[in-house]
Amino acid sequence: MDLRVRPQLLSSYIAPIERRGCHRSMRFMRWLSQQLGDVADKANGQVIMPYACGHVQGKVKRRCRVKAYTGDLGQFVEWLKTRRVDWDIPYRIARIDIVEFINHLATRKATAATRQRKLAAIRGFLKFLKDNQIIFGNPADTIEGAIREERDPAILLKTEYKALLQVAGGNPRDFAIVMLFLQSGLRVSELVNLKIQDVDFTSREITVRQGKGRKDRVVPLVRQAGEALKAYLKVRGAQPEYDEVFIARNGTSMDQRTVRYRIHKYYKEAGIKKKASVHTLRHTFSTHQIHNGLKINQLKDVLGHRRMETTYKYVHLDRTNLRAEMENGAL
Repeated sequence: MDLRVRPQLLSSYIAPIERRGCHRSMRFMRWLSQQLGDVADKANGQVIMPYACGHVQGKVKRRCRVKAYTGDLGQFVEWLKTRRVDWDIPYRIARIDIVEFINHLATRKATAATRQRKLAAIRGFLKFLKDNQIIFGNPADTIEGAIREERDPAILLKTEYKALLQVAGGNPRDFAIVMLFLQSGLRVSELVNLKIQDVDFTSREITVRQGKGRKDRVVPLVRQAGEALKAYLKVRGAQPEYDEVFIARNGTSMDQRTVRYRIHKYYKEAGIKKKASVHTLRHTFSTHQIHNGLKINQLKDVLGHRRMETTYKYVHLDRTNLRAEMENGAL
């Protein structure tokens, strides 16, 4: 694959990033195009296609993952600048710089999974530079990844998710979103990408297209979620420009950031003080399905897990949740 393109072609990739508010990714792209351009200009007056535009997009098809990787690299570059590291040319990045960056993330209480992803982004970027003879070695090759700690994910008690539904009830769109999370176990990326044509009220099914692992799957649409969705669609009305189910106030399709903001807002209003995220609703769905007798292999298919081991954790969570529910309702 020829990775050399004319400089003006960079704008076709940078502009969409800028429009979507991915400022850290945008800054990294501009820095990268400048630095690689400086190196390449000495050779043939051309610029090397940015890592995210060529190498990452060639391997990672999901747009949100591409943005996450370029955002991670942008954070690394910004950190180098604050440390007054001589970062202006890529081959001056040393192993100790990467190690100290990962250690810095640990002091900021970044999870092992987050540190692992950022290290993978840096390692892949430096490999790209090495493969294209911009640098002559990859200083990240000998750095071991962070050991991922096994933590039980947070789940909501019955009183908590009922309070969440109550505070979201005044907004038909947000109520439908919370209900879908709790009754279908969708990921936030799957929810914002859900299309009108993917919802079948007759067969009471939702088709999740290109979920994690890039596989389609069919998820049952239970009665409560279906009713909430119908009520929202009446308010939503026809939006010819967008076929996504959930639309923002400005008439465009909702993004993940907006959904996360709204859910956290309702957590606060519902008085839920535990550390919870949007994904907590998926964990809550899964744990309660196991408690209500859904077979583990059926839950695996509904959630779109590739490995049974990933689904088995909800059996343990069900026992933990049962104790918490009994404590909460003790006489």
